Amino acid sequence: MTKPPDRQFDVAIIGGGFAGVYCARELLARTEGTGLRVVVIANENHMVFQPMLPEVVGGSLSAQHVVNPIRMICRGAEVLKGEVTHIDLAAGIVTLDGGSATPQFTVSFKHLMLSPGAGVDLSRIPGMAEHAFQMRNVGDAMKLRAAIISRMEEANLLTKPQQRKNLLSFIVVGGGYSGVETAGQIQDLIAGVSRFYENILPGEASVTLVHSGERLLGMLSASLGDYTGTCLTKMGVKIVFKCRVRAVTASTVQLSDGVSLPASLVVCTVGNAPHPMLTSLGACGALPLERGKVIVDATGLAKGFTHVWSAGDCAAYPKHDGGLCPETAQFAMRQGALVGKNIAATFAGKKLKPFTFTGLGELATIGHRKAVAQILGMRFSGLIAWFMWRSIYLMKLPGLDRKLRVMAEWTFELFFPRDINLLTPSFSSPLGEMHLETGDTLFRSGEPARSLYAVKKGRVNITDAKGELVKSAGPGEHFGERALLGDGMWRFDATATEPSELVAIDGETFKTLVKSIGSLDTLFRSTAQQYHLPEEIQKSVATIPEATRHATAGDVMTRDVASLDAASSVQDAVSEFQAHPHSTYPVTQHGKVIGLLRRSIAYEWLKNRGLTCADQLSALPLAKPFLIPPETPVPDLVETLMRSAVSKALVVDPDQKLLGIVTLFDLLKGGRNAP
Repeated sequence: MTKPPDRQFDVAIIGGGFAGVYCARELLARTEGTGLRVVVIANENHMVFQPMLPEVVGGSLSAQHVVNPIRMICRGAEVLKGEVTHIDLAAGIVTLDGGSATPQFTVSFKHLMLSPGAGVDLSRIPGMAEHAFQMRNVGDAMKLRAAIISRMEEANLLTKPQQRKNLLSFIVVGGGYSGVETAGQIQDLIAGVSRFYENILPGEASVTLVHSGERLLGMLSASLGDYTGTCLTKMGVKIVFKCRVRAVTASTVQLSDGVSLPASLVVCTVGNAPHPMLTSLGACGALPLERGKVIVDATGLAKGFTHVWSAGDCAAYPKHDGGLCPETAQFAMRQGALVGKNIAATFAGKKLKPFTFTGLGELATIGHRKAVAQILGMRFSGLIAWFMWRSIYLMKLPGLDRKLRVMAEWTFELFFPRDINLLTPSFSSPLGEMHLETGDTLFRSGEPARSLYAVKKGRVNITDAKGELVKSAGPGEHFGERALLGDGMWRFDATATEPSELVAIDGETFKTLVKSIGSLDTLFRSTAQQYHLPEEIQKSVATIPEATRHATAGDVMTRDVASLDAASSVQDAVSEFQAHPHSTYPVTQHGKVIGLLRRSIAYEWLKNRGLTCADQLSALPLAKPFLIPPETPVPDLVETLMRSAVSKALVVDPDQKLLGIVTLFDLLKGGRNAP
């Protein structure tokens, strides 16, 4: 039976950016008093005023002043913070992951507004994803500012000028709005605080802007683009035109023309890509996409739908005078507001309105109290444009309190030096420890898998849907690899059977390690085989011939087994290897099985100690054997082997004397001695 949605809404808006927030505001204003249920689903509970992020980097604004709580600016709408993991457009269901306590929260909708923004893909440039800072949210801006000040603090300790220059080499990639504004703010920050660092000499810190075009801010006129480049150059920013970044290392940026630039800090403002959520919908044919963007008509409706809408950076929104709308805040705000009006009109049975806005102009601040602007066909630059930039964006800020806070901070910044406190943001560690008491549940079947777990102390039982034990993980053992290497969902329950201490490795970190180290991939894919669902085991048992299914281990075992005596030498073992080539050999002492010798271990032992080594096999590291009594029924044996992730079992009598060997392969092909 399908589980009903946890919450039901008339309109679900995915995305807490300009398009999503202004859609919600307009929709709520036009449907006030109607009882319309509206929900905004976003990864964060605040809207980021993106144009002001560079000001956070430069210290002109505090981070908390460029964000607005969505609940406060969209009063009347419910706000759900979580990551959307699945959208069923036909059923009208959105599934989101809100965290460890709410991993599978579902929401139903009658109308859906898609405005999650764009994704980012830095993988096309080797090393960019690993080494570059981004400028997409407040955390990025705070982290970047902290990194710049940290470099200044470290450089102040160095005694060699060249080392200081290398450490203070900052490179910004991209000559659009974000790149230009970020480069200008970094240069302003350095110029404003350098006098407080006694050992850093003028000219030792450098900011370089790398741009693939012939001039900056290509969306503006040629004269404003040239003026921007001239201003940045006068401020001290070095500009590299008509060049792309080929690769990024820990200490350099490699350009397409073969030049290598020293860089201790790289900021990437390029690399926009289709949002993964929309890409998945387009891949299965559920949503029409054009270059990764939702195809919409002039009203904001997705092509072929009457209840799915889209706006903002993720939408291929037609412009009134031809072409597609640019990915800027002024267009996203107005697209979102129009969609809000049209959704309200749909519920009221009124005619939908098309998008007619063509743009008022463009503005960009370039630091040092200078900006460029092109508004209604008129061009402005310098101090006047800078004042216009601040005035216009101040008016666009939602909420009177934010306007007053930003105005006050900008005013103080005119008269007082920039703040150089090093407040390093705290980020989640990929490695964490946790404590469980007896009976505590770590995860349940159906929840998303986020970590690989290793047991330091105690014991955790992994059980299937029937409550049967799949694995009992004790100290030194791990679990969770099957889910992380598979579909990312738990298929079992994990419960502590005694007070336990665990180490959790973040899922993304685990996947990166496995992808990078082949031996880890082999290891974890092998151990993942022990986590089998009951139906998977039954399916394997069903493939065994009926006669074998009714037999026991003693009936199907191979009796002629090549074994080794613990008192034998390593050379004796090598002779046995040549006569009977196998991967492992049972080792017995006084007739009893004491372990398994892997052939590779014996060869490694000889390689380290010399071919004349006469050590006895009892001195070698032996693997723990998997022992079973001969009366074990074959179906139980198959389940045990699959649960234990081993392929063979040694059949022994009550005194642990070797009787034979059974392999999973023998069972599946019908057994050797089956009746």
